[in-house]
Amino acid sequence: MREEGLSLSETMRRFNINCLGIIKRWECIYLEEGPEGLAVERRGRKNTGQPAKLPKEIEED
Repeated sequence: MREEGLSLSETMRRFNINCLGIIKRWECIYLEEGPEGLAVERRGRKNTGQPAKLPKEIEED
């Protein structure tokens, strides 16, 4: 995008993407992590590292 001098809206049209947020997120990842950062799959919510809490009835069993 920057190498070709395209704006966000021009980039959206060129790649047929309807969400400005996606382009901004990809640009941020690219600037922080480089091209390798775009290869990482980033789906769903982040893991908090805490186990899920079970209801007390199940926990007692």
